[in-house]
Amino acid sequence: MFVRIALFTLLAFQLAGCNGFTDWVYDTALSVERNRAGLISTSLSTDDGIDWFYLHSADSQNLDPIFLIHGFSADSSNWLRFVNELEGEYNFIVPDLPGHGETTRTLSLDYSIGRQAERVLNLANALGIEKFHIAGNSMGGAISLAVALQAPERVRSLGLIDSAGITLPTPEFLALLGDVNTNPLIPHSAEDMFITMDWAMADPPWMPDFFVMHMGQLKADNAAVAEKVYHDINASLQMRDRLAEIVAPTLILWGAEDRLLGVDNAAVFDENIRNSRAVILEGIGHVPMAEAAAKSADVFRPFWQEADTHANEQLSLTEAAPRD
Repeated sequence: MFVRIALFTLLAFQLAGCNGFTDWVYDTALSVERNRAGLISTSLSTDDGIDWFYLHSADSQNLDPIFLIHGFSADSSNWLRFVNELEGEYNFIVPDLPGHGETTRTLSLDYSIGRQAERVLNLANALGIEKFHIAGNSMGGAISLAVALQAPERVRSLGLIDSAGITLPTPEFLALLGDVNTNPLIPHSAEDMFITMDWAMADPPWMPDFFVMHMGQLKADNAAVAEKVYHDINASLQMRDRLAEIVAPTLILWGAEDRLLGVDNAAVFDENIRNSRAVILEGIGHVPMAEAAAKSADVFRPFWQEADTHANEQLSLTEAAPRD
C-alpha cells in the first residue's frame, strides 16, 4: 500500500505541469478526504434561487445535525480533517456558501452576513432540519451568530472559531485592508495562495506546492466575486451590541497565533455572551479545525454532548409540565 501511494505521489509531481492531470489529482485527493470523513457530496436548489453544493454525513440521518460554516474565500473542504475526527458521531452538513466553492457565485447577489444567514436557514428548511447545532469559522462564525439571532429556537448550540462579528483585526492585517489588491485573503494569482496560507495558518497541514497553486488558481478565478463578498460582509460585521441576545450555549475556540483576528476577540465574545466558554489553542492560527483537527474535535465533542443533554432535559421538563 505504501509503495502504491509513493508511486502515485511521484507520478503526481512529475505530471503536475499538466493541467488536466492536476485537476484530476486535486479532485481525487478531495474525494479521498471526503470518503475518509464519511461525507457525501450533494447538490440542492432552494426556493431563494441558490444552487447549493454541500457535504453531509453518510447513513447518519438519525444523529443530531450540525451545520459547519466556512470562512471568507474558503469552502467546505476546510472542515474535512475536523469531521474525520468525529465521523459517525453526528450528522454533519457542510455547505459551500453562496459566493464560494461550487455553490451559486454571481456578482448580483447580496452576500451580507444577515442575508447569508437567511440562506443557511433556507437550506435547513429544504433539508427538513428544524433544530441543529451550528459552528462557523471567521466569516462563517459571524453567519452562525446571525443564524442564532434570527432563529434562536432552532439553534441547540453555537460554535465560534476565530470568528468575525466584533471585529478586531490585528494591526498588521488592518494595515493591508485599505486596498483589495493587498488583501491576503483574496488571491489574484495561483502563487498568491502561498501568501493566503501564511496569513491564515500558523501550522498548516502539508500539501505539495502544485496542489496549493491549483487551489490558488481556483480562488483567483473567483476574485471578482470574492471582492464583492468582502465588500458586502464588511458592511455588517459589527455585532457586539447584540451578543447579549444569544441564548444558545456557546463555545469560543481561538488560535493564539491568529494573524487576522487577534486572540483578544475571544475575551470580548466570552464576556458578552451569557452562556459561553472560551478555549485558546497555543501555536495555532486562524483556522484551528484545519490546523489542529484532533485538538479542535476534542474541544467540541464534550461541548456538543453537554448541549444535547441540556436540551433533552429541557424538553423533558416541558413535556412533564402541567397544562391548563
